[in-house]
Amino acid sequence: MSFPTRRERRRRGLLPTAATVLCSALAVTGTQLLLPQAAEGAGTASVRRGLAAGSHPSDGFDIIDATWTTAHIIEKGILHAKDTGLVVTYLAPAGRNPGQRGDWVGIYEQGQLDTQHRRDWDWVCPNEHARCMAYGAAAIPAGDDGLQSGRTYTVAYWADGANESSGAPAATIDYVVPW
Repeated sequence: MSFPTRRERRRRGLLPTAATVLCSALAVTGTQLLLPQAAEGAGTASVRRGLAAGSHPSDGFDIIDATWTTAHIIEKGILHAKDTGLVVTYLAPAGRNPGQRGDWVGIYEQGQLDTQHRRDWDWVCPNEHARCMAYGAAAIPAGDDGLQSGRTYTVAYWADGANESSGAPAATIDYVVPW
C-alpha cells in the first residue's frame, strides 16, 4: 500500500480550487454582460462600435440587434446580385406574422428617416411567409450601398406596409459601422 506524498495531495487540492475560481469568474463576467450598465440611463440610446443600441419598443415591436455579416445576401430586383449587409433581429407582438402584414426594415443615415437618406431595405420575411414568426432576423443588403467606416446609421422597422411618408416606424435602433 502506498501513501500519497505531499505533492500529490497538493495537486489534488488544486483542481477544485481552480474550478471554483474559473466558475466564479465566468459567473461575474456573464452577469455584467446581461445587466444594463448604470451609466446608461433609462431611455438613453447608447452607441457601441460594431453593435446596435438604442431600440425602444412601442406596441410590442422591438429591434434587438443589428449585426454586420459578410455572408451573401441576394438583392431584390431582376439581376439578384449578391451583397453583404446587416442581419437585423426583430421582435413583433406575439402571434403576428410579419411576412403577411407587409413589414419591412430600412437602413438610413442617422436620424433621417426619409427615402432620400435610405441606404437600402428589404422585407422582414421575403420568402416562406407561412413560416414567418413574430421573432426572427431579416437580412438587409447594405454593403454595396456605401455604408461608411465609423458612421452611425438608423435601422427602422416599418409595420403594416407603412413607409416614410405614411407614419412613424414601429421600432428603431442605431448601428455604428465597425471598420
